[in-house]
Amino acid sequence: MKNLMFNSKFKIQNSKLLHSGFTMVELIFVIVVIGILAYVGSAYMPDNRLSNDTKFLLSKIREKQKNAIGYDKAPFGVSSWSINDTHVCIDLNTTKIENDDNRAQKPYRFSSTIKPSDYQVCFDSIGRPYNASSEHLLLKVIDINITKGSRARRLKLFPMSGYVTIVR
Repeated sequence: MKNLMFNSKFKIQNSKLLHSGFTMVELIFVIVVIGILAYVGSAYMPDNRLSNDTKFLLSKIREKQKNAIGYDKAPFGVSSWSINDTHVCIDLNTTKIENDDNRAQKPYRFSSTIKPSDYQVCFDSIGRPYNASSEHLLLKVIDINITKGSRARRLKLFPMSGYVTIVR
């Protein structure tokens, strides 16, 4: 008899365990708490848009320089060059840089501003930068400032070599 009572008591306790669970109100409450924590946590996530814009502009300048190397329309043996001989330029303007990437399915959108804006840098057939308006090789370093709100990053374009780097 004792064994029978223990068995029935075990069945009653076991059936209570099978039917216990979370109610719909408890599940909704947990989901709301998780949503609030995610919203508060997103305020502490770093904003990488300035860094992404800087890296994108750096890659576009390097791409233009790479495309210019070996691209010379001047006839063989002509030592002088002009802007018409080499025409691989980059406009330091956000809308022109965004529209330049015609191969991408979704074009990159700048959220930063570039200074100097509306400045055009071209590269000759050996990768040296020159000013498009004066057709002279660059003789000084060009500082390209990229700002987003109060934060700023800077690119340096060196003359003669065309080396571009991010200044921290």
